[in-house]
Amino acid sequence: MKINLETTIQQNKDILTSAIDGEKVMMSIRFGEYYGLGMTGSFIWDHIEKPIKVSELINLITEKYAVDEEKCFGDIAPFLNDLLEKELIIATKQV
Repeated sequence: MKINLETTIQQNKDILTSAIDGEKVMMSIRFGEYYGLGMTGSFIWDHIEKPIKVSELINLITEKYAVDEEKCFGDIAPFLNDLLEKELIIATKQV
């Protein structure tokens, strides 16, 4: 599945997460790997604790950062797809 504006995403609750200096460090027990998120990634992570549509997430990001919706989606889609591929998030497609 590829992330699009209508996809609903949320954190995978099996991922251990800790905040360090405003950024997130995560560990996948399944894969035994550590991941780090910068400030923007941490902002996204904080807002996907509960299910949220990608379009709604983009609205939150564009309110916080000076970026238009199209550029925002272009910038975060690869990031979200990477999180999905590594099973750090769960995605469901809206019908």
